Amino acid sequence: MHRTVRAGALSCAVAVALSACNRDAPTSSLTSDAPRADVIAADASACANPPGRPSGIVDTVTAPSPWGIAVRDDGLAFFTELYDGGVGITSTTTRTVDGFIATGYNPTSIAFSPDGATAYVANESGQVSVLDVASRQMVGTIPVSNPLAVRVSPDGSRLFVATGGTTVYIVDLPSGQIVKTVEVGFAPNGFAVHPDGRILYVSSFLGSTVSEIDMFTGSVLRTFAVGGTPQEMALDRRGTHLFVANEAGYLSEIDLETGEIGAPIQLQGGGFGVGVTPDDGEAYITIPFAGVVQVFSLQSHTVTNTITVGGQPRRVAFSPRGHIGAITNLGGYITFLR
Repeated sequence: MHRTVRAGALSCAVAVALSACNRDAPTSSLTSDAPRADVIAADASACANPPGRPSGIVDTVTAPSPWGIAVRDDGLAFFTELYDGGVGITSTTTRTVDGFIATGYNPTSIAFSPDGATAYVANESGQVSVLDVASRQMVGTIPVSNPLAVRVSPDGSRLFVATGGTTVYIVDLPSGQIVKTVEVGFAPNGFAVHPDGRILYVSSFLGSTVSEIDMFTGSVLRTFAVGGTPQEMALDRRGTHLFVANEAGYLSEIDLETGEIGAPIQLQGGGFGVGVTPDDGEAYITIPFAGVVQVFSLQSHTVTNTITVGGQPRRVAFSPRGHIGAITNLGGYITFLR
């Protein structure tokens, strides 16, 4: 029997990526009453951290029902307001909500094009909204049944749309037309792109699998049975290992060279999202119902730290160069990190 999934009722994944120290980054005190997370760095100077490691919280910004988020290297961030039917705008410079673009019912995911000039928004109302970033206007729509997540190919030519069924749609962006469909496990909701720019990984949270897809041919190359409820994923920078956050309470590590799935790495609670630091040193996993982010060492294969962010952390995005991380939180705020 065919089923569809509402993202407002499902547990969405969060991919956390934090960055190297940026001496030009603006600093300020908190601009909202939202809880501030513990600072990660033990050293008083953020720049004492190794390159590619997070230095801590920059700020938290009050925001209505933030769910999905996309961040540019200049700090501009577009986020979906799940209950308000649109996209809010903020940045690491202003640290306030600076605008709103109406898109549609239950927007759950957003992604920038590689040049940061266009944003694509998955709305459960049955469309992907196309936003012009400079003018802050919706300039088009792509009809798709029950879209849950979006991801743009590294060359900017194709858009991948995960749905509440078993289908991933491939959209040719110059024409805006669906050119191929790919069948994966039930309820695909998380994407990760291999550094080679050709392979896409898709997690199916009700299918308990991760599919490996050739982005150019649309062929499923391998399927990994990770069990539980897999959510979002992250690759190391070499593209040799894939980390999968799982709501069943563990992190999976897949060796992409051998295809082997390692023993489950136990977490404090159900994992939503995961991101690997640019130096391939650590992975960060969000545990929304515990209000924390756990830090996993890729060298020792142990959880080494737990960071309290409060609320219910959901999706997280990082800028293309990894300089800025942003965590949405249904508690009503966005946390920026550098």
